[in-house]
Amino acid sequence: MERATPDVVEVARDWIAAGHARDGAKVASLSAPPEDTAIFTVSSAPDSNLTLQALLDHFAEYPPCALIGSQPAGYMYGDCAWVFDNPGVVVPGEGAISIRITVVLHRFAEGWKVVHGHLSEGVAHLE
Repeated sequence: MERATPDVVEVARDWIAAGHARDGAKVASLSAPPEDTAIFTVSSAPDSNLTLQALLDHFAEYPPCALIGSQPAGYMYGDCAWVFDNPGVVVPGEGAISIRITVVLHRFAEGWKVVHGHLSEGVAHLE
């Protein structure tokens, strides 16, 4: 394994930022083609696994959110890469929360594309 190259991190960073900006066209352009049936897990809630189209539809339900302190980094092996980030996000009406994001990418003929994404809130365990 080697550290993810800047072009891989850039695709992941752009995909993460576009998702929080609710820019469905940008997310789609950076994602694997829909026929590859990529699954995007958007939260730790039950039944939260979404196809690409369901993720894009999901964007219409929520306003854009600003990211705080995003610094993605990752690793790669051959045509597979994984990038992770722990930014804050400003949720309108709720303030800032901590999130965890993992993005998995695959190198296609046209370049790196996201094939899987996971986002969950970073919450403290109850004692």
